[in-house]
Amino acid sequence: MSAWSWWRRLWPAQTDDSATDASVFASSPQPSTGYATPLDGAEAVLAEPPMKPAGILRPQPPERLFSQRRLQQAWLAVKQAGGGAGVDGVTLAEFARPEGGHLERLRRELVAGSYKPHPVRQVLVPKPGGGLRALGIWALRDRVAQRAVYDLIAPSFEAIFLPCSFGFRPGRSVADAVRQVCAHRDQHLRWILDGDIYHCFDEIDSTILMPLVRRRVRDPRLLRYVHGWLKADIFNSMDGASQQAGVGQGSVLSPLLANVYLHEMDVALTRQGLALVRYADDFVVCCRRKSEADAARQAAAAVLKTLRLRLRPDKTGIVHLDEGLEWLGYFFLRNECYPLRRTQNVERRAGSREQGDI
Repeated sequence: MSAWSWWRRLWPAQTDDSATDASVFASSPQPSTGYATPLDGAEAVLAEPPMKPAGILRPQPPERLFSQRRLQQAWLAVKQAGGGAGVDGVTLAEFARPEGGHLERLRRELVAGSYKPHPVRQVLVPKPGGGLRALGIWALRDRVAQRAVYDLIAPSFEAIFLPCSFGFRPGRSVADAVRQVCAHRDQHLRWILDGDIYHCFDEIDSTILMPLVRRRVRDPRLLRYVHGWLKADIFNSMDGASQQAGVGQGSVLSPLLANVYLHEMDVALTRQGLALVRYADDFVVCCRRKSEADAARQAAAAVLKTLRLRLRPDKTGIVHLDEGLEWLGYFFLRNECYPLRRTQNVERRAGSREQGDI
């Protein structure tokens, strides 16, 4: 299973603030209805409904932040995403039992400020290109708390995210990112910098990230919880792996926090007039000439260095669309764009660059 498949299960579905106060233990989550228009011959790609942007999130009473309704909605989203038990062994079925009191106990801890996350259970899952990657399995109570905080802080960041960012944002999809590349192509921007950030999520520096979060979130309780998740212990850390969770795979908040971090790159590159299209940690810069693509590569490397990230040399390259480009499961060739699973017999060339994991 690819990294995107794991995150699709964890990616929060939008909740309806007009939902009634009926018990979540007897309710079913409503399906998303936001579908992107298909590309030529491609399936529609599910996208979350657009989110109403908000301003800076200032301190609020904890009873309002973590109301019963908000925790119920967060639980529904986590339940819909599914997944196994964390280190405490509590399953979805057990958490859902009203007599267990798990949800109300969690709410009281969040309101009182006594909430602390459990250690994260780590498992290894196969990568599409071979090898294994570590996936963090959080306890259900922690996933519900993260979802509740996501619902609170995400609108404040949606207000500042740029149009060039498509990954894991409500109302945006892979198909939208692909269409944007096609639009740049039609403007004769056919030299492509195909960027691969080395271990992006694992390498995000929390000492840089937290000040970026504080720009939009001023509530000290929310900031303390976000910081606590970043510093949560790994219960069974693999050899050579970090002993803290950080912004790794498995957290409900990871895609949002990665977008907060990489927003700095979006701002820096677009201010230079570069045609950037980014989907989470996958990005391309569309250019008119190869020399411009070379300069874009240097600019991206310089910005990432300030974030303590770096490009992966063997998986970052510059190609012309006459040669072909593989990106986000699509193959771009001259004036055409094909979903890869339907073009297994198409001869593809992507310069000297090795295709990276999607």
